[in-house]
Amino acid sequence: MEQRHRHGYLYGTMVLAAGTVVVKLIGALFKIPLTNILGGVGMSYFNVAYELYYPLYALFVSGVPVAVSKLVSESMACGRARDARKLLRVAGAAFLAVGAAGSLLMFFGAGWFSARVQNPGSVWAVRMLSPALFFGCLMAALRGYWQGMQDMAPTAVSQIVEAVAKLAFGLALSYGVTVAGLRQFALEGTVFGAPCASAQEAQIAVLPYAAAGAILGVTVSTLCGAVYMAARHRLGRGAITPEQWKASPPAAPSRALLKRLVAIAVPVCVASLITNLTSFIDLISVMNRLGHAITRHPGVIEGIYEGLIPGGVGREMLASYLYGCYSGLAVPVYNLVPSLTTTIGVSLLPAVSAAWAVRDRRALERNVASALRLASLIAMPAGLGICAMAGPVLRLLFFSKPMESAVISPALHLMGLSAIFVALSLPVNAILQAVGRADLPVKLLLAGGGLKLVLNFLLVAVPRLNIQAAPVGTLVCYAFVLFVSFGVLVNSTGVRIPVGPVFGKPFFAAVCCAVGAWAANGLLERVCGSQLAAVGGVSIGVVIYVFVVLLTKTVTKEDILMVPGGEKFAKLLEKRSLLG
Repeated sequence: MEQRHRHGYLYGTMVLAAGTVVVKLIGALFKIPLTNILGGVGMSYFNVAYELYYPLYALFVSGVPVAVSKLVSESMACGRARDARKLLRVAGAAFLAVGAAGSLLMFFGAGWFSARVQNPGSVWAVRMLSPALFFGCLMAALRGYWQGMQDMAPTAVSQIVEAVAKLAFGLALSYGVTVAGLRQFALEGTVFGAPCASAQEAQIAVLPYAAAGAILGVTVSTLCGAVYMAARHRLGRGAITPEQWKASPPAAPSRALLKRLVAIAVPVCVASLITNLTSFIDLISVMNRLGHAITRHPGVIEGIYEGLIPGGVGREMLASYLYGCYSGLAVPVYNLVPSLTTTIGVSLLPAVSAAWAVRDRRALERNVASALRLASLIAMPAGLGICAMAGPVLRLLFFSKPMESAVISPALHLMGLSAIFVALSLPVNAILQAVGRADLPVKLLLAGGGLKLVLNFLLVAVPRLNIQAAPVGTLVCYAFVLFVSFGVLVNSTGVRIPVGPVFGKPFFAAVCCAVGAWAANGLLERVCGSQLAAVGGVSIGVVIYVFVVLLTKTVTKEDILMVPGGEKFAKLLEKRSLLG
């Protein structure tokens, strides 16, 4: 524990980031073959379930780990170990009941929701995902406790357990249901009781059930993660030493602790809900406006995507197909960027909360500047890289879905820029939550979500723009959120953030990276296949990026020293004058 504290929040960030990389790799092993099984239509059913799950998860669960982490870290910083232990018991009891309510709401509201989003085939996928809210609450309380103790390893391992279980159960169930349905058609001419006139019709008819099977695998994986966290906590005995326990005053009353938990969790939940509502806004408004455009100008949209619409996808399913391309192919690539900077916010929050509680201005300023520089170093090259390499990356990842990749690659160019603003806003919002300004992200995200809704309504219904206009609202929303929240952060905390080293140098290096990757990919495509060219282009871009970062002395000695074992690396770079 002392070792982790000495290295500060960055140790936790590295642990979570490593876990996230592993999870994303496993997720790719899940999502890519799943997309190949389900196609654009099936992925629309799969993603509709998630689009309802995420807002409900945000409303019922997301505030739990933040509230528990913040209060546990503050309690330990102030020598109140008994409060820290009791906080977990209070949070577990209260929020499990909340999770149960959310699961019931999702299950019984599945039919109504699927009808409202004009995607009735998604109803069973929605129901299969509903128990995950209950399991998620248990896991969230335990993760928050260990994060508050500045030990990120249990969270990272539980995420890996979830990912492995999702891969195993999700793919097995989806594939098994697909095989069973098509076998029934071959023998009886029906798919789970529904008659089908052709094999092509049968392949479409089996998709709602195959998507539900994949989603059931996700629910099972959440249960596996919760079981791991419960076992880890029992074996770890709460990470409080006997000395800390004896020195601690008696724990505060349960009602007082619950009141503090709710006071923090509610605004965080509302902010997270509004964040997830941006995806929900996409689901509702994009599907609706796509349907409007197709109904009024079917020939225009069919002409734009001529040769890119699979057989069996009629005009009545075209909106689901286009949205499935967007949510099933482009969104997972786009989400890679903020998923990495999320780890910074999670590990930064307890460190900033502790510094704020004891008024350690130096530690606060050091952690904030370092975190934002790290977020920039991750978000900017990744976002600009996606912008420059949208088409090659989609063809590489979804090689068996060339039509879907071609449909959505123009939108992914703009989504790469959006990802930068989303990724940078996450640690900024975490800092605001840590210093008692959890209300601000709520207000800003609400305003940004309104902008997104208006832009979706106006632009997606334009036939020549259609699904390609969906990322515009996201870009405007999060650019607004980031700039305003950053300004408030500086004014309310008084921290001094050098804009050039923190944002300017990473941006310059990222531009060099993106241009280099794009140019290398173009040259390599002339001598080898598109997939090898994409791999080569990305690799060359990474090399260029590292070289420019070191040449411009973007990373400081203090950053390196916060990394475990960073003393030797710092000496090496300092000897070559490569540190800022």
